[in-house]
Amino acid sequence: MEYWEWWIGALALGLFSVFFSFLTGKPLGVSGSWLSIARRKEDAILKASAEVLDGDEEQVKDDLMAMTMAEFGDDALAEISADTPQRREGEANAEVSNEVKLKQDYTPWTVHVFFLVTMFLGSYLATLITGDFSLTIELSALHTRIFENTGEAWIALLFGGMMVGFGTQMAGGCTSGHGLSGCAQLVPASLLSTVVFFGSATALTILMNSMM
Repeated sequence: MEYWEWWIGALALGLFSVFFSFLTGKPLGVSGSWLSIARRKEDAILKASAEVLDGDEEQVKDDLMAMTMAEFGDDALAEISADTPQRREGEANAEVSNEVKLKQDYTPWTVHVFFLVTMFLGSYLATLITGDFSLTIELSALHTRIFENTGEAWIALLFGGMMVGFGTQMAGGCTSGHGLSGCAQLVPASLLSTVVFFGSATALTILMNSMM
């Protein structure tokens, strides 16, 4: 199996990251695309809410007041009327925060589907061109040497994959989101996350090689 020269891959990934951000207005991230597909219904609700709030502001306020009165009665009006400096400041901060959250630029989930599909398609075409394509369901030679081809090894890989997905959500991104996009923008969280990613991978590689 022959791999591309490192500088070809670097240029391709860098250009694609810039192109993706230019088209979508968001940094490149594989785990983020999976998440956007998984929560597409929730994003559709938020987008609809943002479109409503972008309409007649006074009408929105009247509707909200009518709903509040219907739900909580006259006591709610008295509580709302208690206008204090602290309340005004808190309401102003909440209004700004809600406006920022609701007026996000929502990328259609179909864009993320297209992005993920083209990843697999690109890999498939590359293997066809080089003549290395083969469809197999087996562990790699390294895994077979260390863990053998057993059911326990497959379960461990499944659990490991789930933990990777859980970890990327805790970290707010994966190796592409943090390592490729975030580091290029010198985002502190991305720099730290990438150090942890590669540091953990290096430590595990040393440990696995010592077991061979």
